[in-house]
Amino acid sequence: MRKFRQQNEGFDWIFEALTVEEQVTRLKQWKTTNQALVPIVRMGVGADKPNWNLPEGMPDNIKLDMAPEGLGATSIMMEWRRISQFVDPNSNMNNLVAWKREMNWAQILEGIHPSEAAILTHVKDGTLLELYPKLEKLLAAIGITDYTKPKKKRASKKKAVSKKTDRPTNQVFSK
Repeated sequence: MRKFRQQNEGFDWIFEALTVEEQVTRLKQWKTTNQALVPIVRMGVGADKPNWNLPEGMPDNIKLDMAPEGLGATSIMMEWRRISQFVDPNSNMNNLVAWKREMNWAQILEGIHPSEAAILTHVKDGTLLELYPKLEKLLAAIGITDYTKPKKKRASKKKAVSKKTDRPTNQVFSK
């Protein structure tokens, strides 16, 4: 069993397997060495819906460190104790004012690699299946049946555009 410093490396390793059975086996193997994996998957797919008391999406005011893969200052695994305080109802984090809580969240995101910050943001929002759509096929095999289904992206209708004005037209001109 390989160990991974970052969560994205582990998910990439899982989805390198060709069959769903092999992917489930890899997920279960990874779970034995990663205490944060089960809560990340459950919260990320919406099976567990904790109250994060944070705004949706990635904060606008953070500066993500563009370090090479695997070289972030810290990782989700190392920060898991701090991260779990956001969802623990008995945590002192609930006593903080909103701006202080958001500042603590931003500090965590700035310390981890940008790819892990994206994972953590999707976990917080319960949209991990948008980032890893292949994960949905594994959920029934690992006992998660009640989860938030990802929203299907619709193809937008293209309008005819006038070449002279670059504005949409509603008429078709014939000669």
